[in-house]
Amino acid sequence: MNTISTIISKPKFASTEQPVLAIDGVPVYQWVKSQIFDEDGNDDTHTLVPAQTWLYDQDESRIAWELLEPTHEGATVAPLLVCPDDMDLNCTVVVVEQIVDKKTVEWRRFGLSINHINGVVTSVRWSELEQRAIFDRTQFEEAFLDFKRLSPSY
Repeated sequence: MNTISTIISKPKFASTEQPVLAIDGVPVYQWVKSQIFDEDGNDDTHTLVPAQTWLYDQDESRIAWELLEPTHEGATVAPLLVCPDDMDLNCTVVVVEQIVDKKTVEWRRFGLSINHINGVVTSVRWSELEQRAIFDRTQFEEAFLDFKRLSPSY
């Protein structure tokens, strides 16, 4: 089983340190490096920033937080990382398929958002690589609450 936590880190194009989710101590934007490629085969994940704290539109930000929060059992597709230039869901967006059950939260697969409607991702180009992470649900909930508490928008 993997661990998830909130750490303070400085993404490449951020001007200051900020809270980010980390898998096994590695910031998510580094953990997905070499896992997600655009249609030309480029990996730009090292330039991305956390979606929950960087989305400019308040509705998109609220939805990104709600999709990541493990309030119900089942599957969601949650935005994790976005392009720091546009700060919206129209640019590069890394998403995760999140499966929640009574005891665990699984990040089953990662991909690039192809389309969204009103802040909800409707089409994804999934990574062909089988990188996944499984977390204890209680630990995930604690990391999520820390991330939200430390984030400037909350």
